[in-house]
Amino acid sequence: MIQSEASNGIVSPPITPTATCDSKFECNVCRKVFKSKSGLTRHHNIVKKYNISRSDLDILPENTTRQFKGILVHYIHKKLPSGYKKLGKQTVSIPATESQFYAVFKDHIHYYSARKNIYKCIFHGVSANQILADILEMQEWGLNFMSNVNVLITKQCKSRYERGQLVVEWKQQKNSDFNGNLTQAGHIYFHFFNSQAMIQ
Repeated sequence: MIQSEASNGIVSPPITPTATCDSKFECNVCRKVFKSKSGLTRHHNIVKKYNISRSDLDILPENTTRQFKGILVHYIHKKLPSGYKKLGKQTVSIPATESQFYAVFKDHIHYYSARKNIYKCIFHGVSANQILADILEMQEWGLNFMSNVNVLITKQCKSRYERGQLVVEWKQQKNSDFNGNLTQAGHIYFHFFNSQAMIQ
């Protein structure tokens, strides 16, 4: 197991900051509430493990990761270009290997299911857009672009997500043809909620 390093010096809030609410303990990222501090601490430790590289993941060169970030920015901008007027939830789906996803979003992973083969990064609060812009190194246009793309409202899982969250996930799609041959491919999904009349 290899401990992950901080992503390009990006300064962002801790993955699982703690807070108390009515004698309960809440994760300020996923908003899950625990009855005791020890429960929250266990949650915190589990999330830390999600951000420790596994031996089966490829370690990508920094230049390769930087180039892939540029590809992600390109497709986000292509999906939501200048002058984009469609309102509501927007999803950008981009093919990516598990190793590519991990190389970009390590230290920001908040959920992982080995059984379902799904990762999720949850960015919460007014700084959510800027944190994503920092991760993807898109400051050259990210400030103007991201400031007009508001955070996610998830309609599929209302009990899990709330207004004020921006979620990036990776999951693997599987398909089989009429001969029973199985194919599979991973995708990164960016979920945005556009509430502006026009992105400048």
